[in-house]
Amino acid sequence: MSSFQRIGDSDLNFDLSQNEARVLHSLVKWPDLTDQAIHSHIGMKKSTFSSIKTRLKESHYYHRFFIPNFPVLDFELLFIMFGELNRFTTFDERMRVAGDMVKSFTEDFYVVSEANHSFSLSVSQNYTEYAKNQMEFMQVYSENKFLSKDGMTHVAFPFEISQMLSFLDYESLLARLFGFSSEPYETRKSIPFGRIKRIKLTKAEKKVLAGLIKYPDETDTLIADEVGVSRNTVANAKRKFLKKKICFPRVVPDIERLGLKTLVFNYTKYRPKLAPEDRAETSEKIRMLLSPHFYIYKNLDGFIISAHESKESFDEVYTQLYSFYRNKDYILGDPINYYMNIPDMKLIKSINYLPMILKMLKFDPKIPIKDQ
Repeated sequence: MSSFQRIGDSDLNFDLSQNEARVLHSLVKWPDLTDQAIHSHIGMKKSTFSSIKTRLKESHYYHRFFIPNFPVLDFELLFIMFGELNRFTTFDERMRVAGDMVKSFTEDFYVVSEANHSFSLSVSQNYTEYAKNQMEFMQVYSENKFLSKDGMTHVAFPFEISQMLSFLDYESLLARLFGFSSEPYETRKSIPFGRIKRIKLTKAEKKVLAGLIKYPDETDTLIADEVGVSRNTVANAKRKFLKKKICFPRVVPDIERLGLKTLVFNYTKYRPKLAPEDRAETSEKIRMLLSPHFYIYKNLDGFIISAHESKESFDEVYTQLYSFYRNKDYILGDPINYYMNIPDMKLIKSINYLPMILKMLKFDPKIPIKDQ
């Protein structure tokens, strides 16, 4: 089987054929469509598509998730924490002292660390819930001298006033890597902006929601057995969830398997004067150059996570973005970039929404969902 190599990039080889690249990109692009709809979209035989999809799944090229639509479910804020750690402490030492504490924070759904950098994403129903975790974290890390002199930066993005352009959406990244055309952000499904009406769920629907998040790649029959409802109840609830955008599916590729080596966290402060058309121009420039799989901003600041072949390949495209910022006078000060080497990166929490959803639903995590 011939490998797929991006045109003009001699540093990155994929152990994927052209057809495998097409299937992986299509699964990421249309996570809510049936297999029949997808192979029809890309003009591929059903048997070819099915065998390739099975091979990609068994080789762990991707994982499926259901993303809660946080504001619809009464979550108010997304928090980002990042910063430098004391270079004279080790990851193992920090985990020995504080690992159980960090893992116990139900609001945190993504936590990564490297030798001297740390980063986390959290979603909370209110500021107080997150602040309790923040205070405990800062106290333990300060007492044990785990922090650098600059400490950690905490940024809040209230959903009502923040634009979430990309939430674990890797379509632009795969399009860039494989040489495909990419869609603009406005055609993609993401967390909504503005005042949102909260949705009330029945007891059965709450169980199905917890089941989908816990078993995102399983059949309706298995989920029904696990949460104690009928298969029809699962099917009907899923249709309602998708129609009312209570949650939505995501297919997340394994970026390390694709040969990417560098994860970059970028925080930028914007000038208040930016008009809507300026922000739209900036967002499109960011999509084309960085292909971020996470991108959120509000009036005065924005945060991006993007994956790259190397630190040098990121620096090359970021130089173009920085020149754009400066020429347009769009930013205040210099943006902050933190680099993590993907093979060396430690995943403390990897995309886990279940604890926060169980807490929101008032389910006891120690009791099976079917018994609640």
